[in-house]
Parts: sequence; structure tokens; C-alpha cells
Amino acid sequence: MFISHIWRTFGHPIKNNMMRHKKLFLTLSFLAISFGCLLAKVHKHPCLILTDESIKSVKNELKHTGLLSSSINNIRYRIDGKLNDTIDVPVPKDAGGGYTHEQHKRNYTMMYESGILYQIYKDEKYAKLVKNTLMKYAAMYSKLPLHPVKKSSYRGKLFWQGLNESVWLVYTSQAYDCIYDYLTQNERDYIENGLFKPMVKFLAIDNEKTFTRIHNHGTWSVAAVGMISYVMGDMQMAKNAISGPKGYSKAGFLAQIDELFSPDGYFVEGPYYQRYSLQPFITFALAINNNEPERKIFEYKNGVLVKAVTTLLQMTEDNGDLLYLNDCLDKNWKTTELVWGVDIAYSLTKDKTLLSIAKEQGVVMISKEGAEVSKNIKEALPFEHHSVNISDGPLGNNGGIGILRTKNNSTSTSLVMKYTSQGMGHGHFDKLSYTFYDNNNEIVKDYGAARFLNIEPKNGGHYLYENDEYAKQTIAHNTLVVDKKSHYNGSLKIGSKYSPSFYAFNGDSEEKMISAIDTNAYEGVKMHRTMFLLSSDYFEYPVMVDVMKVDSKENHTYDMPVHYNGHLINTNYHYNAFIDSRKVLNEKNGYQYYWIEALSDSLPKVSTTTWLCENRFYSLSTITNNGDEIYLNRLGANDPKFNLRHEPCIMHRSNGKNKTFVSTIEIHGEYNPQLEYTLNPYSNISDIVLDYDTDEYTVIKIKTKKKQSLTICLSNKNNDANAEHHVNGFVWKGTYKIFY
Repeated sequence: MFISHIWRTFGHPIKNNMMRHKKLFLTLSFLAISFGCLLAKVHKHPCLILTDESIKSVKNELKHTGLLSSSINNIRYRIDGKLNDTIDVPVPKDAGGGYTHEQHKRNYTMMYESGILYQIYKDEKYAKLVKNTLMKYAAMYSKLPLHPVKKSSYRGKLFWQGLNESVWLVYTSQAYDCIYDYLTQNERDYIENGLFKPMVKFLAIDNEKTFTRIHNHGTWSVAAVGMISYVMGDMQMAKNAISGPKGYSKAGFLAQIDELFSPDGYFVEGPYYQRYSLQPFITFALAINNNEPERKIFEYKNGVLVKAVTTLLQMTEDNGDLLYLNDCLDKNWKTTELVWGVDIAYSLTKDKTLLSIAKEQGVVMISKEGAEVSKNIKEALPFEHHSVNISDGPLGNNGGIGILRTKNNSTSTSLVMKYTSQGMGHGHFDKLSYTFYDNNNEIVKDYGAARFLNIEPKNGGHYLYENDEYAKQTIAHNTLVVDKKSHYNGSLKIGSKYSPSFYAFNGDSEEKMISAIDTNAYEGVKMHRTMFLLSSDYFEYPVMVDVMKVDSKENHTYDMPVHYNGHLINTNYHYNAFIDSRKVLNEKNGYQYYWIEALSDSLPKVSTTTWLCENRFYSLSTITNNGDEIYLNRLGANDPKFNLRHEPCIMHRSNGKNKTFVSTIEIHGEYNPQLEYTLNPYSNISDIVLDYDTDEYTVIKIKTKKKQSLTICLSNKNNDANAEHHVNGFVWKGTYKIFY
């Protein structure tokens, strides 16, 4: 508009006599450019998450008692208690968990919450708290060297790793946005020149490798730079954060979305890091939507950011706990990241089942989205976990996760089989591994990560040595180990080239099934795992059936570990317990961390081990052959700092070329310590027979003590749902059939 006005006023004479008006033209052009820059810089604040519309929605909802009111009151209580405290901005010194590290975290939370309160109540005391804190950071930041703790190649200044720097800026940019109009121009100049511009330079230019990296570190970095750039009016840097700096074909926020999420909304590094990365993804996306709605960011890649929220919710148990896959610690859907994710997803989809999650979370974000959730919470419908096959990879063709679920007598049972890609640096060598949940308890466990987060004496919040040496190794998971070596020989570089292949999935019937194949984890070895979760009148609760078919032209040692949760009750086989002395399982590849507590000396045709967990009994029954061995192991060897949890493991060892491992896990009985009674503590399975087994077909018969039997017929090579099969007297159509 301004340019048009200039042209209307001066264009004609300029056109007629360019030389005469050259000086005037240049002057006006300069003014026009300057004014254009000014327009880019001086726009409405706040502009990131809170906007004028958002603030209006919040204030309207605050008139009512609800989640938004309680969320705001909790924030106000925290901040009002700090108003008279001395502002502490210490010189960085400590790694994660140390005082200075934690204080800088407390500061960004305090500034973020104070900024919100200022926008809602317009009380100067909140803006003043943010301003005074920012002034202290501005006086210090540009003078800071790299952090003195050298635990990361990507060192920050305020924090021991640059990742934390980005997290700090994502929150602090929102605080600055909230008080922007409260500050004088001189104050803004001081803060931006002393703090934010140097921080942007540090993140985007000095650490360009991370800024352009497709990784959760890169996601946080582009979000932080993009958000503060919006606040400062630096649209070019915001564009760099969204689309990548000039010269990069795959960099920036859009590339992060493209490369890190599958079409189903699975994040390549696994649920824990999907939860962690959801914060910058969903926060920056909302900021983009509020500043550049024409980008339609929430529609990008077929709405994958919203799918990321709902997919992550499916990767939780009924109690909200995240599934343990890859590097993972205890987290649930009450984390801040998922609170924001649920609120934003609801505002976009109006999916009322998300409101039931919000009700469980008990808090909402302070925004238009949170206000909407709070207003409509009474309309909540139950959120349903269901059986689902989730693809991995940018195009959805890099394996995935199969989750089988069933409910019985108001309790739930879940079987999770992981056949994803390697998952970058946070992935584990665990192709075709599984976990088994019952009644919200992890019955067959995945170790997760060896890490004590932000406990300073335990490695300053960094991953422990044992994470690489044990937790990532194949023996730490419930899958096949060949020749006591990890998948891909423990090489991330090699593992990143491959992923297992999907074979079949059925989550709709009472006979749920997931099947996948891997041919690359071990050279010359093919693994084909098919797992069932069966609901049958033959059993008290759902029963898991596991068929691991291994093909090789060479002889190998095959180990099948099962990491169970609970107390060993009994076995139907004899073993020698090592009471006076214990041996280590082996010297490397994670084996060095296991004590051998007992070793079988003879095995029946079907070996059964029963344990107790949370007052229920669980029996693992597996076909065993002559020469097979069962080890009863426990973590804790070679662990002088007690970094590992000392958990039990049953390991079935067999030798040969081709081998089909068949096992079941049966849920049964009850132990009541209060009333002192025990019901049905023994397995109901009397026999498991491998009736027929070739490259093309496998037939398994399971017999119960009540003289019942069921037969599972599998097609190992043809997964066509319409293909008809004739084997051993059985006829069926599709990948499998169960005959009763």
C-alpha cells in the first residue's frame, strides 16, 4: 500500500524525467524499503501462542470454574510466591541435575508463566519480573564461553548441551512475546542485542550442523530460532527455520516433518522421543499458524502433526504410560508435551475422545486451544486403545509397530511387536522384539534406557555407559540373538540401512495377529516372527502364542531371552542353582552384565516357567528339544556403580541351522495376600506340538489339561488374503487359520 502510494504520487514525473528525479527516486526507495522492514518488525504482540483472539478466549473461559481456571490459579500461586525473591541468573557451571543447570530451567519456566499472567491480568509486576530476568541474561549471554562441562559434542553456553539452549529459547521467546509491548524500544534493543540475536547466531549459524540436522535436536533448534525470529520481526530467519537456509535441500521445520514422521504419525526415534519432540513440533506449528496461516501447517503431509498426537496416545497403556521402545524412561500422557498436543489436536479435530484424555491430564495449556478444551470437557467421550499397525519411515515402508489389544473382565491385555527401522542414535538392536502387558503391568519387559535423568551424581543427566553396552544390545530385548552377537553386530551405520518387512496383521478378530520378517540383522539368517493374542473359552484370560521361524544354511547358537517382571514361582524342569558362586553369561555384547543364577540339567518336550506379578500368575511354555538349555539369569554382573536394575531373565538356548521356536504366555489365577488364598496357580497347557513345519507352512497344535485343543495353521510365504491353502488335512484361506 505504501509503495503504491509512492508510485501514484511520484511515478509519473519519474517516468518522464528519470535523471531529474533520480535522487528523489533513490531516497523514496530507501524510505519504502525501510518502512517495509519496519512493518515486518512492528507487528502485533503477542503473536506466537497467545494472540488477541486467544487472550479473549482465555478471559471468557476464566469466568467459569474448570480446567483452565485451575491451571491458571496453579501458575499464579507459583509465580506470586517468587515475586519477592532475588532473581538468580548464575554463571553456568553444572551438567544436568546440578544447581546452575536446574536454575536456568527454573528461570525459563518462571518467565514463561509470568508472561502469561501479564497478558491475562495486565499486572505490571509480572511483566517486570520477566523484564528484569531478561536484562540479567542480556548482560551475561554474549560474554559466555562454551559450557565448561564437556559431555556433549554439541555444547551450549547456558547448558552442557546445545539442545537445552533451544528448549530454553522456545519457552523464553513466548515470555518475551508476552511483554514485548510493555518494554521500551531501548529495553528491547538491549535484550535482543545482548541475548536473543547472539543466541540465534549461536544456534543457527555457529551450530549450523545441528540447525540443519534431521533429528530431535534439529527440531528444537529450528523451533527456537523460528519463534524468537517471529517475535523480533526477522522474517528471513523465520523462513530459514521453516524451509532451511539457502543451499540445503533437506533442512528446516518442513524437512523435519517430512523425514522424521511416517504417514501414520510415528516418530522414527520411538515413543519417548516422539513425546519429547512433540513440544517443538506442535508449539512452532501453532506459532506458524498464527503468523502465516496461509502455510496451512497443520494440513502439511496430510495432517501428520495431529496424527502424531493420536498415534502417540495409542502407544500408551490404559493408565497413560508410554510403551517402552528404544531409548525410553518413565513417561505418561500427563507430560506437558502431551497436554499441549491433546489441546491443539482437539481444537483442530473436535475429537471428543481427546477430552477424556484432557480430563485425566487435569490441566490445559493457557491459550485459545486450552480454553476450548476446558469449555467442552463435559462432552468427553471415552478414549479407546485399539489394535493398530503403525508404519515407520517417511513413506511408511520402513517396518513398523504392531499392537494387539484385547479386553477381558474389565482388564486389558496388550502385545507389542517392534519391527521398525533402526531409529537413529536412540534406536536399539532389537529387530522383531516384543513386550507383553496385562492389566497395565509390563509382564514381559523392555529395559528402555540406562539413564538417570538430571541426577547430577549419575553422569550429569547424560546417558550412562551401560546404555550403549547393555540397553541397546540385542540380549537386553525379547528377540533372537545369534551366536551371542547383537543385530548388525551392534553397528548403527549398518543398522540404519535396513529395516524388517511387514508380512501380515489382523487386529479386528478374537484371533489377533502380527507378523514380520527380517533378513539383514544377521548375515545369512532369516527371522520370521508371527505372534498371536487369542481370546478363547479354553483359557481364563487371553493367551499369547509366539512363532519365531529361523532359517540358515550354517550352524548357529540361538538364544531367545524373555525378560519377565515378577517373582519366580515354579518350573516343570530341573535346574541347578548356583548358590555359592555365579558365572557371567559371556564377556561382551551385553552378555557380560548377566549372572547365571541357574541352568537346566534336563528338559521335557514342553518347558514351563511360572511367575507371579501383581497377584496374577503367568506361565511361559516353550517347545524344547534334546540339547536345548534354559538359563535363569539376572542383571547385575560387572556393574560396580549399580547403574542397572537387577532384573530376571529366562533364556532358551538351542543350536542348529533351521529352528522354529514356539512358545506361549498364559495368564491365569489369582493370589490374594489379604484373604490368603490362591486360585489356579498352574498352567492349563498340557502340550505344544509342532505338527508340520516347512519353508511354506507351519502347523502348531496346543492342548489343554481339560482335553481341549486348537491348531494354528500358518502360510509362511504367501500372505495373500485370498490365497487358499491345503496342508496336513487342513484347508483355509488367507495368511493363517485357527481350528478348534
